[in-house]
Amino acid sequence: MNLAEIRRQIDAIDDELLTLILKRLECSGIIAKIKLDNGLPIYDESREQAILSKVKLDSGKSYKYVLPVFLEILNTSKLIQQEVRNSAKED
Repeated sequence: MNLAEIRRQIDAIDDELLTLILKRLECSGIIAKIKLDNGLPIYDESREQAILSKVKLDSGKSYKYVLPVFLEILNTSKLIQQEVRNSAKED
């Protein structure tokens, strides 16, 4: 494989990642509404730890590279949930 072929593969992977991230963000908004309706807090430590434990187990030696990505995803999810809450208060 040459550089151009590898870059095309990376571009395709990036497209898939973006699609999956957007789906996850949509789910975060839905979860925010469910939590709000049920009086649940945004932060769920046990859920977050379970996600990070699975990431560690599944990523093996790449964990130190994958962890920051997942931490950012989790933080973004919490931001979206907070925005949904703030929006509900304004209504």
